[in-house]
Amino acid sequence: MPTYRLIIQQHGKLLGHFESSASWSRAAIEEIASRLPATAGYQLELLAEDGERRLLESTPEGVRLLAREPIFKPASWQQPALAES
Repeated sequence: MPTYRLIIQQHGKLLGHFESSASWSRAAIEEIASRLPATAGYQLELLAEDGERRLLESTPEGVRLLAREPIFKPASWQQPALAES
């Protein structure tokens, strides 16, 4: 199941991001985006997970994963012009 990240800005100011890895993540992103129209000054950028970086620890007991960081790439997508009513 793909992970998506929606970066949200308003009038050029970064507000934050919404990330979803649910089985219906694309629909979740589109639902959030429909509430943030370009006509209200929102700029949205959609990224899709394209891999990950992993920090591993190797000891005599074996290898274990300490951390993972998703790597995102831009995804094709059209920002909604108007919010849905």
